[in-house]
Amino acid sequence: MKNQFLRNLLPLLFIGLFFGGMLLPHVLQARQAVGFLSVDVRYPSKGLNWLELFIQEELSLQLQLADRFSVIAPDNMRRWNQRLRNAGMLASSSSDLQNSEIAQLKPNRLLQISLQKVLNQLSVTWDISSFGESKSTLKIQNTHSWVSPDKLIASLLRDLEGGDAFFSKLTHFPQGYSWEGIKRFYQLRLKQVPAPDTSAWKVHKDELELLLFSYPSLAASIRFYRAVLLIIESSVLLPAHVPALNSAETEILAAMKQHPGSSQHHTLLSLVHYLRREPLFAKQQANIANQINPGNGVSLILYGLTVGKTPQAGTAYVSRGLKLYPFVGDPSPDGRQPYHVLVKVLEPWLISAVSGKTPSFEQLMISGQEDYNARRWKEALQAFEDASALQPSLPEPHLFLAKLRLAQQDVESALVLLTKLRKRFPKHPDINLYLGYAHEKLKHHQKAETLYRHVLHLKPEHHKSLLRLGAVLIKLGKRREARSFLESLTRKYPMYTVGWWNLGIVYYQLGEMELAESAWEESLRIEPDNSQVRLRLEQLREEFSYASASQ
Repeated sequence: MKNQFLRNLLPLLFIGLFFGGMLLPHVLQARQAVGFLSVDVRYPSKGLNWLELFIQEELSLQLQLADRFSVIAPDNMRRWNQRLRNAGMLASSSSDLQNSEIAQLKPNRLLQISLQKVLNQLSVTWDISSFGESKSTLKIQNTHSWVSPDKLIASLLRDLEGGDAFFSKLTHFPQGYSWEGIKRFYQLRLKQVPAPDTSAWKVHKDELELLLFSYPSLAASIRFYRAVLLIIESSVLLPAHVPALNSAETEILAAMKQHPGSSQHHTLLSLVHYLRREPLFAKQQANIANQINPGNGVSLILYGLTVGKTPQAGTAYVSRGLKLYPFVGDPSPDGRQPYHVLVKVLEPWLISAVSGKTPSFEQLMISGQEDYNARRWKEALQAFEDASALQPSLPEPHLFLAKLRLAQQDVESALVLLTKLRKRFPKHPDINLYLGYAHEKLKHHQKAETLYRHVLHLKPEHHKSLLRLGAVLIKLGKRREARSFLESLTRKYPMYTVGWWNLGIVYYQLGEMELAESAWEESLRIEPDNSQVRLRLEQLREEFSYASASQ
């Protein structure tokens, strides 16, 4: 009855919004569009991935609650970030970013954040790209204390307010979070979503229920995620399971009440109505979502699918939506996503988009890297070969072909390819790195050492070469040199868990058992789920106990 009442209320809400703002779309669309493109922990370890996700989503929420900005959904930003990273546009120049496909979202500001946590201090670097008539970039650097989530977010907002006049007079809206609750919730979010109706699915949902009970300050975020799971669960059946969709609607409305003004909420509610075969309500919610954030591609897709008597009537909206959100059919690292249920009905547009044009070099590199990361070797091979045919003078496709062979344990073949590639590009750091790695795999440790040192000569802060050189020094028995080198490495990059692991190995080989224990404890502190480090630390402590008993 409650859900029916809310559905009956929606037309009145829609009419109010229409006459209150939609007849004046320039008022809403005059809002400045902002998106947090990425948050990256420098020299990352798995243990801090949750912090990246929290900061991106919480800063997006704070700007949304300020009711001054059109905030691009974090999920959209993460997907665009991955696409631009795969195309090499985030590692080159800011002009590449401003001239890339993401410009069609029409953002006023895109923000990238890199951070490094050292003890109770967080070093933060902002890169702010301005779009529009005056393209420019701005960098802000600051150090913040690690106290509470609210205090950290408040200080990050002060960075924006003081560094860019665009963000003047920001207001912080405290949420009352705890670090333990944040960490547990986002670690759950980072897990791959299991298949519905399995024991793993039930465990996943039970963990979420426990979080809601233990951390009520996170209720809005937990309920929104619970709605996502309910939609995924409902879409296993065709037609979708209505009771699960009704529950999802209840969760979304509860989240809306706590955190109003989110296009994500209205878009997900539009999907619920679409799956429940309520096109009028789906169209209304999609329209509201698009007014809040005109760059919301999914809302345009849903609007297009419901605007006429047939899906084809909304072709213009669907096509535009797929340009703004070109990921509907892409596999997600998180597994199942609620909007994937639209793929079947969108096939006519997706197929025509693929068949209507030849993939560009950038598209081939993106798809190749996605296939590589998913271990789809055959597809990755084809993409990189096609990319190398389009741009034979560029080293990147050939380098990936070599990395592909290394991943498949075809080390000899990779060595031949990398040797030829180095003759053409002798100063390319990654070519030298992977050639050194191929030699290391073949136990040519002195050649590997020479190549890793050459990489560091070309690029002194190349952290992968720093790590590999430390490992090779251990294998060559140069323990004193390895010790000095790895101690320096862990001072520079204290969050690099593998550096602490290798340093512990050196200490152990030198008979410095207490120092080895300290190094492995630090590695485990940074990456608490690393079972290899935990097991070795336990073995070391058993050795201590046995030695003490023998004395």
